[in-house]
Order: sequence, then C-alpha cells, then structure tokens
Amino acid sequence: MNRRILLHLGFWLAYALYDGYLSVPLSGTTFADLTIWERLSMGYRAELLLLLIKIPAVYLVLYRFLPPSFENKRFFRLGLQFLLTAAIGTAAIYTTWNQVIYPHIYHIAPPAAAANAWVAAFRLLWSSFDIMMLLGVASALKLFRMRLGMAEREKQLVEEKLQSELRFLRAQTNPHFLFNTLNNLYHLARKHSDSTPDAILKLSGMMRFMLYECTSPRIRLSQEVNVIRDYLDLERLRYGSRLDVSFQVEADDEGQFIAPLLLLPFVENAFKHGASESRGDTWVRIFLLLKKGALSFQVENAKDPLEEMAAEGIGLKNVKRQLELLYPGYRLQLDGRGDQFSARLRIDLSNEPEP
Repeated sequence: MNRRILLHLGFWLAYALYDGYLSVPLSGTTFADLTIWERLSMGYRAELLLLLIKIPAVYLVLYRFLPPSFENKRFFRLGLQFLLTAAIGTAAIYTTWNQVIYPHIYHIAPPAAAANAWVAAFRLLWSSFDIMMLLGVASALKLFRMRLGMAEREKQLVEEKLQSELRFLRAQTNPHFLFNTLNNLYHLARKHSDSTPDAILKLSGMMRFMLYECTSPRIRLSQEVNVIRDYLDLERLRYGSRLDVSFQVEADDEGQFIAPLLLLPFVENAFKHGASESRGDTWVRIFLLLKKGALSFQVENAKDPLEEMAAEGIGLKNVKRQLELLYPGYRLQLDGRGDQFSARLRIDLSNEPEP
C-alpha cells in the first residue's frame, strides 16, 4: 500500500511540474516584464488549483467507472462515461481559468472579456485536450496494471491447480508403494525369515522419509538415491541369492534438486513385472547419470521372452503425469521386447528451483 501511494504521488508530482510549466506560455499572454521564476510561480499556482478538478475526475474514472465496465466488457458505457467526465472536467477547467486564474493569479482580464475570441477558443480546446490526455494516460496505466493483476491471478490459479494435482498423484503413489513393500514383508514372514525385522526397520525409515521429507516440492538427488538403495535392500532380503541387482550412480552434484519419488516407481516396476514373476534367477540393473543438470536414469530387468509387455500400473501412470507437469521436455522410452524390459528417462534439472 505504501508503494502504491508513493507511485500515485510521484505521478501527480511529475504531471504538475510538466503541466504547470506549460501554463504561462499557453495562457495567451507573454508576461515579458516578469522573470522566469515569477512566471513559473504563476503557472504552478494555477496548476495546483486545477488539480482540485483533475484529481477527482481521474479517480472517478479509474475506480468508479473503469473496473466494472472493463470486467463486464461494457466498453460502450465506459466510453460514454469517459466522454461525460471529460466534458464536465473541460467546463470546470475553462470556468476556473476565466473566473479565478486570469483575474486572481495572472491579474488580467479573461480573453473573452478582452474581445480575444480566438484565445478563448484556444483555451477551451486546450482545456479539453488537457483533461482528455490526462484521463487517457491514467486509464491506460490502470488498464495495464489490471491486466498484470489478471495475468498474475491466472498464473496463481494454474500453479494451485498444478500443486493440487501433484499432491493427489503423490497421495496415490505412497499407498501404492506401501502396498508393494508390504507384499515383500508378507513373503518374508511366510518363510519365517530372520530378515523380517531388518525389512521392517528399512520400511520404517522409508515411510518416515515419505511422511516428513517428501512434503517439500523438491528434495536433493542424494535423498532420492538413498530411498532407492533402501528399497533395493528390501528386495535383496526378499529374493536372496537368486537376485542379481546393481545400482550405479555417476553424479557431478548429488545436491541437485529434483521432485521427490520421481525415480523410485521405475525401480518398483522392474521388480513387480520382472523379479516377482520369475521363479529362477533374475537380475535388475539401474544406472543414474547426472552431468551439468542433465539427468539420465535407466532401469533394466529380466523378463520372460514369451511374456507381452505389461500394462502400465498406477505407479508408472502417476510418474508420467508428474513428468508432464514438472518437466514437460522429458523423454521416456519403454521397451519390453525380448527377454528384458528397459525404461530410459532423461530430464533437464539445470533450471530446477530450490524448495
């Protein structure tokens, strides 16, 4: 509010300095016997008096006529209101010149009384041009600010919609992850495995991360990598020696920010449609490369060569939608031909904002 008041005061000060400077030369008299400072004093005193007419006229248009007419697209009504205000302002300014400024500030007779009809006509035209130019410039500035405000509100609405959809997607992803991990615990418990307590501890740590750290729109890449490693440890406990899994990370900056739980669904998918459907030895290979903000993430897993490519589950569908919202330039390749399935993701994190 203080900034807004200062902007308005600055506008009127600049206008008064400019228009007051023109008042004496355009008055129809020369005042050759007066100094420049005396003439400027007369001009600025006249302008201060005229501002008592101009300021109410401007704010009447800006705050009473313009907003409702513009928002409801009643431009014809706005035009009539603008012209009516200008006409009344012109009459008031012209009258003020004749009745106050000429006799009491300039100390001369009004042009009409001195039989200078052309000077009177010029003063009328100038008064009309003056008020219309002032109303036009002020209205243009007001419309510009209104348009900026509308654009900002639209941007906020889009951002709120985006965040709402992302929260919904993540709310779906977390239970989906929990369901898959509980399946792992179920298999360990059925075998009365000694690894069950370790698995529960790992799961507890991952759930703590999801509940308390994934609320931020961005996390560090190192946090996402640690979650993937914990998940792989859970899977190793489940599958034991028949699982060959490797996770290779090459990152020039593990402090790089990324949307949370964006990579984990691809790893989950490799086990759900690969290792969990294999009765023999199986393998999963994961490779992450980050170089100068460009992230490449590749997940490959063994599968039955006779098995068709599985339909996308809720995890992959959600992560693809998140990629569309957060990283519209992403590239994702899914290939299920032959005896392996691969997912290759490339996204640009170079302009990723901090949370």
